[in-house]
Amino acid sequence: MEWPRVRLDEIAEIVMGQSPPGETYNDAGDGLPFFQGKADFGDQYPTPRKWCSAPTRVADPGDILLSVRAPVGPTNVARERSCIGRGLAAIRVNPACAKQAYLRFFFQYMEPILSLRGQGSTFAAIKRNEVVGLKVPLPPSPEQHRIVEILHQAERIRCRRTESDAKTERIRPALFIKMFGDPATNPMSWPVAQLGDVAQEFISGGTPSTKVEHYWTGDIPWITGADVTDNVVVAGRKWITQKAIDNSATHVVPKEAILLVTRTGVGKVAKAGADIAISQDLTGIVLKEGTNADFVAAAIQQKVNSLLGVQQGAIIKGVLRKDVEKLEIPLPTLPTQQKFANLVAGIMKLEANWSESHLRLETLFQTTLHRAFTGDLTASWREGQKELLQ
Repeated sequence: MEWPRVRLDEIAEIVMGQSPPGETYNDAGDGLPFFQGKADFGDQYPTPRKWCSAPTRVADPGDILLSVRAPVGPTNVARERSCIGRGLAAIRVNPACAKQAYLRFFFQYMEPILSLRGQGSTFAAIKRNEVVGLKVPLPPSPEQHRIVEILHQAERIRCRRTESDAKTERIRPALFIKMFGDPATNPMSWPVAQLGDVAQEFISGGTPSTKVEHYWTGDIPWITGADVTDNVVVAGRKWITQKAIDNSATHVVPKEAILLVTRTGVGKVAKAGADIAISQDLTGIVLKEGTNADFVAAAIQQKVNSLLGVQQGAIIKGVLRKDVEKLEIPLPTLPTQQKFANLVAGIMKLEANWSESHLRLETLFQTTLHRAFTGDLTASWREGQKELLQ
């Protein structure tokens, strides 16, 4: 069904954010919460980190907060009266024209489209005229209500899956603590070793010249710290040639090296899984025989606070390779390490299944969102309720 499409400023007031004077910012809770952009967003509501004693642009409770600068498109909802900086726009829906929840879901649908519209040589941004001129499909109020009801149900299912994933992420650290105790205090009095004692070799990385185009047309995955999450290497973003490796500081890390440790974004550890090249913000570790990689990875993750304590640099926090080498971990017997690794393997199998489930639910939500704003969702609903509606 074709619904009328109206300009956003016909159904909502749009307040573009503006940065107040720097001397009005504070961390003491003086004034209104101050939100500057996407960095302040939570799952649904922003989290105050700064306050402003003399706000220039203000969002009211219930306003949709739209990120308009780097990145463009994400949204949150203002929980309270707040000061907004130039990275945000507050969208105040006229309840006589549209439901706030309907418009919020519309912006979720529009997020990838708005992201592509972002302009600017330094960072992506959209201007006021692009926001106010957005064309919003506007079905009758009962249709809006049905769309919101269906999407809320889909969103609740997706949120429950996300909550389950978060709980799953805590299983492995909890298992480590149960079996070996907190490595910071070593209550079970395990022998302690530095990583340098259990490593056969440490491999550093580097970045091939981005000015030489053919360096970046090869088939060797080039991995940075951004490609590493705990326990997982997300390969496939960039590939380089052997010549790029020969003419730069990067090295190929064979999968036998087992572990990668991030030196920026400290504390992430993963198994390599395949022959790769690494950037300078990673250290590859070839372990000696007699040490289990899954155990060592978990021990490193438990020592994240120790890594953070030796960070170097004022702008990009990170650790030096020597700090990684000196990191102390407990070292129980190999059979005990292997027992832990076997349990971890079972957990990883479950995680893979849950990850697949999460992907299916995310796809379902996005599909439902798309159908909602093309009219297909409520058309299908009406078809299913045809007898009742006659």
